Amino acid sequence: MATLTSVASIADAAPRAAAGTVISSNEITAQPNSRIVNAQRVIAMTYLSEGPHGHLVPVRGSVSIPARPAAGWRLVAFGHGTTGLGDRCTTTDRMGSKVDGKGVFDDWFGQWLGSGYVFATTEYAGIGGPGVHAYSDGKVAGKNLLDAARAARVIVQKYTGQTLGSGVVTVGGSQGGQTSLWAGRQAHTYAPELKNVGTVAQSVPTEIAAMVSVIRPGIPPVPVPDYVTYVSYILAGVKVARPDVDVDSYLTPLGKRVVENAKTLCYPNQGRATKGLGVGQLVSRPLAQGNLIEAIRQITSVPNSGYRAPILIYQGIYDPVVPVPFTDDFVGLLRHNNKVSVDYRKVPTAHGLESSVETQALRWANSLRWPAG
Repeated sequence: MATLTSVASIADAAPRAAAGTVISSNEITAQPNSRIVNAQRVIAMTYLSEGPHGHLVPVRGSVSIPARPAAGWRLVAFGHGTTGLGDRCTTTDRMGSKVDGKGVFDDWFGQWLGSGYVFATTEYAGIGGPGVHAYSDGKVAGKNLLDAARAARVIVQKYTGQTLGSGVVTVGGSQGGQTSLWAGRQAHTYAPELKNVGTVAQSVPTEIAAMVSVIRPGIPPVPVPDYVTYVSYILAGVKVARPDVDVDSYLTPLGKRVVENAKTLCYPNQGRATKGLGVGQLVSRPLAQGNLIEAIRQITSVPNSGYRAPILIYQGIYDPVVPVPFTDDFVGLLRHNNKVSVDYRKVPTAHGLESSVETQALRWANSLRWPAG
């Protein structure tokens, strides 16, 4: 696992270093639960990227390196879904985690590695690093993902002596889908040395503000799995990204405790801690009052224009977290506002999709126009 350089030394280094600069790295291939199938080497890294207030901060991630094809590697950058906000909620150092002896991500991402893609991941600023993660701040997370791609090129050169090309496809689901789209949108301005070949986004929450704007005291329970956990993460993220917004003024004493716990409890534990609660118990006044919803909209919005590379979006027909009409409208705007191809595919699942969509996404990525170097 990569060792974080002290915050003080990072602050000293930041004015001289650029986003994507690798601070530290170490090989974790032999560590338990680190390796996805088809990865020959796994490197944990800490690199510089933007935090929610525009300053460079250390961010953790990892790079999985497969056998090198004769034509050279390609690069895929992956934004993970919701795991939590706290330091123990890391994912990138456990991509090889197993259930019943099988790697959780093997069917999903082992095929990318098997096809010669270097697999770069980010934890997002605040997870396993200084501060608290600004949950669903897609603009920041997108930069974190692009900087992971930048850092991956350095890591590959350092550990293999080989060069990784400038092309990158971004991939992610749920929170990671939002991240992937933001990365695709910002690539040509934020990381112009990279060539955004395409963007894959699955189960993308495009209307978080609209979803939570109806929350008020006494609202009946919502048939969305772990909805209280989800809302608590959103509100905790607002407190990080927008400290000028008085989130506590909307919360009951119980709500304040739940949102405070959201800063440290990872998804499974926060789910257990909030089991049996309804979102109406968290709030003392409607969230639609005051400036909270507008702040949430600014933080969590997903851009529908300005893309320069093809987009592939997957949507579960039975998704209770991301309703189909929201994604239908978003895709309509994407197609109207951009000159790039927008491939929209609906599948008969809920929020969690099946690995077959990753097979299709890989096939789609292989069909795109990649730069020569």
